Amino acid sequence: MRSPPNASSPLTTASPQMRYRSTILEPDGSTVQTVLEAVDEQQLHDQLHTEGRMLVKVTPLERRAAVERKVVEVRVSPRRLLLLTQALFEALDAGVPLLRTFTAIADQEEDGRVAAMLEDIGDKVASGQTLSAAMAAHPKAFPGIYCALVRAGEQSGSLPTVLRSMAGFLEWKIDIATTVRQAMVYPVIVAVAGYSMVLFLLSFVIPRLGAVLSKIGNELPAASRVLIGTSDFVAGNILWIVLGSIAAFVGGWLLLRVPAFQSGALTLLGRLPVVSNVVRTLAIAQFARTFSVLLNSGLTMTNALQLGGASVSLPDLRRRIDAAKDRILGGARLGEALEHERVLPPVAMSMVGVGEEAGRLPITFERLGRLYDREVKDAVKRALGLMEPVVTVLLGVIVGGVAVLVVMTIYSAMKGIGR
Repeated sequence: MRSPPNASSPLTTASPQMRYRSTILEPDGSTVQTVLEAVDEQQLHDQLHTEGRMLVKVTPLERRAAVERKVVEVRVSPRRLLLLTQALFEALDAGVPLLRTFTAIADQEEDGRVAAMLEDIGDKVASGQTLSAAMAAHPKAFPGIYCALVRAGEQSGSLPTVLRSMAGFLEWKIDIATTVRQAMVYPVIVAVAGYSMVLFLLSFVIPRLGAVLSKIGNELPAASRVLIGTSDFVAGNILWIVLGSIAAFVGGWLLLRVPAFQSGALTLLGRLPVVSNVVRTLAIAQFARTFSVLLNSGLTMTNALQLGGASVSLPDLRRRIDAAKDRILGGARLGEALEHERVLPPVAMSMVGVGEEAGRLPITFERLGRLYDREVKDAVKRALGLMEPVVTVLLGVIVGGVAVLVVMTIYSAMKGIGR
């Protein structure tokens, strides 16, 4: 089979030259994809025809380059990123060319924005960029740690292996996120139900009671007067209160996506007695899983620590990992640095020490990831077991307090009538 011309050498000296991504049918029946230069598509077709080859498909890259500026940045969900990673791994593992893989995935994509992004990545790869650099041009879709892992796989020649590791890591993240969301369902439902019940009492029940009591004209206790005054305010502004509550909920949900606010919220949660163990265990599991994938991808110890620390959600642990990285740069061993900064618990540190002595740190951190994966789920179950009665008692106190004030108000009014 005749090898295709080099992408950097033109077929002719005529100018101006344009670059084309070309699919060529060879005389032996095989097809190749390459980037060629010519004045126009007809000249490219004639030149290949004289060589006994057939131009099957051609795409002018200059024209596509003008289109790529119109590509809208799109955020890819973790599940969609997992599916894309699995598709890339399966294609590369089966020997399918990378350009053909992106074309096939883009053709099957229902979301036009995602399809345009995939086509843009394919064009960049066809024009000579590395896959990691093409993905880095879409930071909303491909996080920095994802691009770093792809770059490490390209440099080490083990990109399929790296993609398989990343697929497993993304599956783990989705599973943990699902576990945490399921654990939050009960407290959120109970809180919303309690808030709605209090609003109903203040806006519907108590104002009618206040109207009756005002006709009686007896002097009410101070707490009863405050309750009736509050209910009158709520009843008069119930629409604005409901809209404000919805806006506050949505605003809080959006703020949780802001890194600075998210770090502050996690720091606060890390100090609460019920959920601190969950937050800490989840952060350790994140670090162990990420560090294992980074080491298996061929990154150096310091680069793996830097990227692994950046992936940790808990700010305190992230600072400890950065300090451990500085100690390693100063000549300390990994086990000594992690132990000095108290990054991991003593049991985990003993495993790290043995793994470092045996030269099996990637396997050690992979086992630690699996261990803390189970610990996270157990910690979530324990925290949920404690939160359920706490939330129930708190709701009972709030609703019961309002009910007691109502009864006291009625009792005071009836007592005045008796006199």
